[in-house]
Amino acid sequence: MLAGSFSEEDVKNMIWSCDRLKSPGSDDFNFGFIKFSWDIIKKDIILTVNDFTEYGKWTRGTNASFICLAPKLDNPQQLGDFRPVSLVGC
Repeated sequence: MLAGSFSEEDVKNMIWSCDRLKSPGSDDFNFGFIKFSWDIIKKDIILTVNDFTEYGKWTRGTNASFICLAPKLDNPQQLGDFRPVSLVGC
């Protein structure tokens, strides 16, 4: 059961549990876009998720993230005055 594929209902429930404005990807599509476009893109999303469960690999760039330095202080002067933040999209 743990290695099986996901149903359309499983994938949809996971997406609908996410805030619509959260996790824009590098393409700027967030969960609101995915929900709005669900009837058009659901087959592709379900195929992608189930392809991952079968082969254990994402298409290159799917799980990409960006790292930026967020200042800890109002006037940062040294590298230690910054905090690394990983920005991960949906």
